[in-house]
Amino acid sequence: MQRTTIEGVRIAWARSASDVRRETAHALIRSLAAELAPGSDLRIVRRCVQCGGPHGRPLLPDAPLHASIAYAEPWVVVAVTREQDSAAIGIDAEHAGTMPALRALFAPADPPDLRGWTAIEAALKADGRGLALPPDQVRFTPDGFATVPGGGDFRILPVDVDPELIVTLARRPPDSGPRPTPRR
Repeated sequence: MQRTTIEGVRIAWARSASDVRRETAHALIRSLAAELAPGSDLRIVRRCVQCGGPHGRPLLPDAPLHASIAYAEPWVVVAVTREQDSAAIGIDAEHAGTMPALRALFAPADPPDLRGWTAIEAALKADGRGLALPPDQVRFTPDGFATVPGGGDFRILPVDVDPELIVTLARRPPDSGPRPTPRR
């Protein structure tokens, strides 16, 4: 595991085989969470708001923490922060030098570059709605914020993890706007 901290958000990353990437993500979250909320129950719950499946935003219902996960095989990247330090967070990662097929999502406009795409996904994860909200609706300001319709503003921060990855963190400072959309 490698790690860094940006604006009170702890970030960790590690390589993982695809068949255990979820377990790797949860172990990384628990490792960071144990430092931030010692003695808390670090049970992680994940339930998709669209289909009810065991995926989606990771929640630690018995700890005062927010967490987010990104996968860019073979990498797993997680972010964890205390509720008192951030109202919401989202993290996204993509392989440098590759580009997901985004043209259809942004047509007729040109799609963003890879850094822009990870910023959009990180903001949508922090918002809580993920790709249920069309990604072309996310707007950026020159001072480093992303605005998500109906979800407020998120500080966009590049994360230096590994030369083969582009990683971006979206963070809403505490008491700075709407809370993330709840996952049920």
